[in-house]
Amino acid sequence: MDFFFFLDIYADRQLIDYYILSFRLGSLKSVHLKEWSGKSYIVGIKDWEKFKKTTYDIVLYELGDEIERFEDIETAFKEGYKIAYREASRRGAKKILPAIGYGNPPVEVVERFFPAPLEFDKFPENIDEFLEDIIRNTPKEVTKRGLEDDEIPF
Repeated sequence: MDFFFFLDIYADRQLIDYYILSFRLGSLKSVHLKEWSGKSYIVGIKDWEKFKKTTYDIVLYELGDEIERFEDIETAFKEGYKIAYREASRRGAKKILPAIGYGNPPVEVVERFFPAPLEFDKFPENIDEFLEDIIRNTPKEVTKRGLEDDEIPF
């Protein structure tokens, strides 16, 4: 079965989304899949060793053009992230972070291969309480919006 990961990186606030790692997977037993918009995405790896043994036809693309073919997925991830990170560094970014979400590698894969130390904020256990705290602790003057002289009030 064919799969891909976007090796997207944020260079400060600019998204570098040129690199795609495409591969075939011989067995789905090593991965967690989720369906979104009619497409299956790998959202987790159950067994890394099994996963890397069953991947083949691994290709790294830049803007749709083939850059390189790989024999193993680990080398492909390392090289792909290294190239994307180098591009972000070249732009003088102060903060370089990987993108996380559907189409991007699962967090445990990013942590394994991203070429710089990572810090992820833990997702709140109780999202309703988290949002209520934000509302409660946001000063009123931040939430008010004044009208400019040339704006029409609705």
